[in-house]
Amino acid sequence: MTSIRHLGHAGFAVEHAGLRLLIDPWFHPAFLGAWFPYPDNRPLLPEVVAGRWDYLYVSHTHEDHLDERLLDRLSRDTAVLVPRYRTRSLQRRLAALGFTRQVPLGHRETHRLGPDATATMLLDTSHKEDSGLLLDLGGLRFLDLNDCNPPLSDLPGGVDLLAAQYSGAMWYPNAYDYPPARMAAKTAAVRADLMDSLVRKVRLTGARRYLPSAGPACFLDPELDRFNDRERTIFPHWEDVAADFAAACPGVEVVRTAPGDTVGALPGPDGREVPPAPPGRWLTDPAGYLADYRERRREEWQAYHRGEPAPPTAEEVDAHFDRLRRLNRPLLADYRGRLALEAGGEAWRIALGDLAARVDLEDEPVDPGYTIRVPPRALRAVLDGRAGWEEALLSMRLALHRDPDVFDLTLLSLLRYGHQPAQTRRLVHERTASDETVRRDGLRLQRWCPHAGEDLAHAVIADGVVECPRHHWRWDAATGACLSGGSLPLRVEPEPTEPEAVPVPVPVPALSTEPAEGRIP
Repeated sequence: MTSIRHLGHAGFAVEHAGLRLLIDPWFHPAFLGAWFPYPDNRPLLPEVVAGRWDYLYVSHTHEDHLDERLLDRLSRDTAVLVPRYRTRSLQRRLAALGFTRQVPLGHRETHRLGPDATATMLLDTSHKEDSGLLLDLGGLRFLDLNDCNPPLSDLPGGVDLLAAQYSGAMWYPNAYDYPPARMAAKTAAVRADLMDSLVRKVRLTGARRYLPSAGPACFLDPELDRFNDRERTIFPHWEDVAADFAAACPGVEVVRTAPGDTVGALPGPDGREVPPAPPGRWLTDPAGYLADYRERRREEWQAYHRGEPAPPTAEEVDAHFDRLRRLNRPLLADYRGRLALEAGGEAWRIALGDLAARVDLEDEPVDPGYTIRVPPRALRAVLDGRAGWEEALLSMRLALHRDPDVFDLTLLSLLRYGHQPAQTRRLVHERTASDETVRRDGLRLQRWCPHAGEDLAHAVIADGVVECPRHHWRWDAATGACLSGGSLPLRVEPEPTEPEAVPVPVPVPALSTEPAEGRIP
């Protein structure tokens, strides 16, 4: 018998022929107490803690996937399927919690779970550290992509059930100070991009059924209540976007679940029908449901506000950014940007690149391109090492402004990944070292997107423009100049007349289910 039970957000409990696997269980507030699972899944916590699990899979280190409070209550005898990231940060954090029976798996590596069950890891192969998991369970293929974006060329086919993100999980654009009309346009564009990405994943995997997952979260702190507006943010409910999906993927069944629901009518001889649950109050009365949820968790969201944090000092801010500069010299080698940081009435102009860090260029002043307004409490958490900039930004407690309104990949990468320089070194490599190319429509262009490493074998090329299929950056097909998305150029030239061995787009094959050589230590 095979059973897949949705635990809420990106969490699943999978059972097959006596094997039990726990995936991304999240129950407690994340990102400076800002995010809560929606709808509330806390009633499932006791049985998850009491359960016997053969395997645990944690996709990445974001707190809505790596819930350390929950993991601390699980048996340390559980084996962990862990993505083999360059930084080993997830492996170290799990080991610190006592999970030493780890099965590290690289991109497309497979581990045998049982006689007729395998797990294959899929990584975002760019500088980001995200992962998804393909489970082959007696012929049933369940692909859990949560909020991961592996290269489109590496997605498996023949998928029976796909669980993947449809709602946003980012601070852009809703944490920026755009005027209403511009905010509405940017929000609509991000939502359209999210749906486009999902549709591509469904089509490339041949998914027969789709389970909306990995969001949205909700914000119980009244200070953040505006981000619960499902119409004006990148955090819609599935019902807000279902019609668009149905129009794009008319033959795909949508499996709509609430926390605790079991997916019904799984294919195969042991499939069983589970009647769908009636719509919950979180759908029929979302405002009332959210108000009650906020009251139930009052102690938890108020915890962020307790006590008076020590005011951040200029010396602490300088030391923090000095350390980031030292760890990330390759990233900042030719960067002269400045960041304006504001907290509690204090303001700092922080020089980030090597030149700007040491010299004030009187003849060519460098104005801050980004301004970040940080509550002193959140900045204190960053300076004390209790949170990183990634967690602080995801909390939506920060407010951002940029002028010009252009994405600065170097700055945001420094803030998000600077404490893990292996990631920023990979980013530098993606920009400068990779010479792999692909031929498309009379052009030869670099194969991997300079922004997030997507395979441009799947790029859209039309009307003299090359468009990345993941985040929809656009470049001039003749010059490689970036037209929208950011400022990084693309290496592109007319296709040479002489044939040469270069990668070309090919049909996406199904992944091998042969087990990897690795065994549990």
